[in-house]
Amino acid sequence: MRGLKICLWITGILCLLAVVGLFLPVSACESIAGFFGIETLPDSPLVMYATRTVSAMSIGIGVFFVILALNPVKYGVLVPFSGIAAVFIGVVCAISGPIVGMPAFWYLGDSLSCLVLGVLILVL
Repeated sequence: MRGLKICLWITGILCLLAVVGLFLPVSACESIAGFFGIETLPDSPLVMYATRTVSAMSIGIGVFFVILALNPVKYGVLVPFSGIAAVFIGVVCAISGPIVGMPAFWYLGDSLSCLVLGVLILVL
C-alpha cells in the first residue's frame, strides 16, 4: 500500500507541475521551445488556448491522483483506472512524439514516466 501511495503522489505532483504552463507568457513558451530546438510556436490564439487548456487538464488530473493517494482503498476501482489512463497517455506520447518531430528526450520523458508509473499503480 505504501508503494502505491508513493506512486500516486509522484504522479499527482508531476501533473501539478503543469501550473507553470498555465501562467507562462507567450514569449517564455517560445523561449523554452527554442531552447529545446523546437521551431517557434505559430502566432495563433488556438496554440496558446490549447497550451493553457492542456495545462489546466493536467492540473485537474494531478488533483485526482493526489486525492487517490490520500486514501486508495476508499476509491477502489478508480485506482486501477488511473493506472490504465497513465499507460494510455504514455503510449500516445510514445507514438505521437516521433510522428510530429518532437525531440526524443521530450516525448521519452513523458511516455516513460507515464508508462512506468501507470504499470506500478496497476501492480501495486
